[in-house]
Amino acid sequence: MDGGGVRLEEMDGGGSRLDIDADLIPEAHMPGSILKAEIRSRIWSLLTRTGIALFPGAYGRTPRFHGVRKVVEQFHQLDQWTRAKRVLVLSEPVLDRIRRAVVRDGKVLVVPDLTRTEGWIIEVDPAAVGVERALEGASALGVAEREVPQGVRFLRGQEIFPVDLMIIGAVGVDRHGARVGKGAGEADLVYALGRDRGFITAETPVAVLVHDLQLLEEPATREPTDLPIDLIVTPKGTHRVRSMHMRPKGLDPAMITPERLAAFPGLRRMLDREGIDLPPTPSGTL
Repeated sequence: MDGGGVRLEEMDGGGSRLDIDADLIPEAHMPGSILKAEIRSRIWSLLTRTGIALFPGAYGRTPRFHGVRKVVEQFHQLDQWTRAKRVLVLSEPVLDRIRRAVVRDGKVLVVPDLTRTEGWIIEVDPAAVGVERALEGASALGVAEREVPQGVRFLRGQEIFPVDLMIIGAVGVDRHGARVGKGAGEADLVYALGRDRGFITAETPVAVLVHDLQLLEEPATREPTDLPIDLIVTPKGTHRVRSMHMRPKGLDPAMITPERLAAFPGLRRMLDREGIDLPPTPSGTL
């Protein structure tokens, strides 16, 4: 046991997972948000202690880690990757290599960015702008201060053709496809908005890119708005999830919180444009 209730277990094929013993962790019987916070803390600590986390560290984010190159190689072995012509990837730094792999393989890269108030969907088409410029754009999307090159399109959700695959990161994920993110709710929001606007469907496979040490037992009771995972891709292999969880069909009003509106100005602008009543932004923020 590590930390009184957590242990590493070896999995078939050489992987490992973090096993959380609910009887030894008092928070395991508390509401889901508290348990998720506990899991985040423990995984961030584990990745830090083992030297797996890369700069700028694991805490407070979806961590970058040693072995992402091998994860990209695992993606190339998937039928879902081979068939996909349009791939949606979040803008987190840990996904930089997979974004570049998308355009290097001649696929259209679709990157949502809810911090943008105009054109919150960024589309990079290597056939239109050339592979070199597309690679530059794919890398720039993960670094806030870098300018996105010319030829990259900034669109709204209604202007996007359906994507064939969605790829996200995580802090942790279990074998049943229940995912723990860094706590902002961005992936859940993007999925819900995509369902509402038609560029994500119930059949769109969702893959998560993580290290093997980020695999864990059921972390908490899922909320109806939580995004279920179909494929868990790690440096050592792919875990195909047979989940019984219902997929969110669109944006639930409960997802529109003052904290999220403050964190994602593009969400506020989008919903305001559509005439949806919004909760007030937390005091002290714009």
